[in-house]
Amino acid sequence: MNLRFLLGLFLTINAVGLVAQNRLKPYDEYIAKYAPLAQDQQRRHKIPASITLAQGLIESGAGKSEMAVASNNHFGIKCHNTWKGESVTFFDDGVNSCFRKYDKVADSYEDHSMFLVNSARYRGLFLLDLTDYTGWARGLQKAGYATDRQYADKLIKVIETYDLNDYVKNIGSKRETRAEKRAEKVAKEGKIRKPRKTRTVKVNGLVVDSVDFTSDIIRNAKDYNAMQPTSSGSSINPLSTHVIGYVGLIPCIKAKYGDTFASLGDEFGLSARSIRKYNDVEDDYKLVPGETVYLDKKSTWWEGENPLHTVVAGETMRDIAQKYALQLKALYDMNDMKPGTPVKAGQRIKLRNPEKMSAFWRAMHQTANTPDSTVAH
Repeated sequence: MNLRFLLGLFLTINAVGLVAQNRLKPYDEYIAKYAPLAQDQQRRHKIPASITLAQGLIESGAGKSEMAVASNNHFGIKCHNTWKGESVTFFDDGVNSCFRKYDKVADSYEDHSMFLVNSARYRGLFLLDLTDYTGWARGLQKAGYATDRQYADKLIKVIETYDLNDYVKNIGSKRETRAEKRAEKVAKEGKIRKPRKTRTVKVNGLVVDSVDFTSDIIRNAKDYNAMQPTSSGSSINPLSTHVIGYVGLIPCIKAKYGDTFASLGDEFGLSARSIRKYNDVEDDYKLVPGETVYLDKKSTWWEGENPLHTVVAGETMRDIAQKYALQLKALYDMNDMKPGTPVKAGQRIKLRNPEKMSAFWRAMHQTANTPDSTVAH
């Protein structure tokens, strides 16, 4: 194993570990409800319950995506030529696509397992230990399960944040783990809720459309592409559920009409003050339907392909920070700008800046991104 690989791996692990990790109430509820299904799949098909749960959480928006609600499809499994059952149509990659519809969620979990078991490209994963969730996560990405470059990191972050590996280790054991106790507590408190129905309303004579969030992970999924198209209805219920998506590794939702920081705090188990802080707004700020709202501390570094953003007319530094899940102060610092300095159309803003790294992290980053001269070409 060469030095560049080791340093690159070290950098990635530490970068993931440094990201803030909140436990979100909808995720805990989903785990309490569906962990037994994931554990059953592990017993019968040797797929880690941690991986199944993490994929289900991310790709179904904790079971609240339109795909999951309309068809019990928690993994965005398309019809393909072999499907003979019921189906639903969702807008996917510019066209209407056929997705499988299941009588119950358990059928979706079974179908997901069968896809991995019967696909030659994933065969090597079954040689890994069931507790090796990092190996499974990176193996799925390497095999082409998703085109998102951070797919494995998202799975790993969710597994570690919610102690999902405990469900793998203790199948068949009588000892209750911390995760199992937490899940049992959530279930007993009756926090598992079905998504509320929404209704269409008019505001100043105009129909207000609801905005459902589709994460970049789901948009880019190669084998399973669970899209959530915009609904024709809208909810004015501040406690209506939202689909959790991601920008980079940061969980977020799209605000709906009637949302407040207090109502979002109640829904996700966070304080209103924390959500305001994560989104760089003052106490008197009012949410705008359709805007991105982050549910955890944003990053100080953009890992996407483009390291620069070109300002468009009317855009602010906060707009840019929200678009890339970056802390506003960090964005100013990266660009040697004083907080509050306005930007102009056409101006290029750095989304990452190695010069602002410490000498240690700069060396690590350069090593991880420099071709290894010891490798034969």
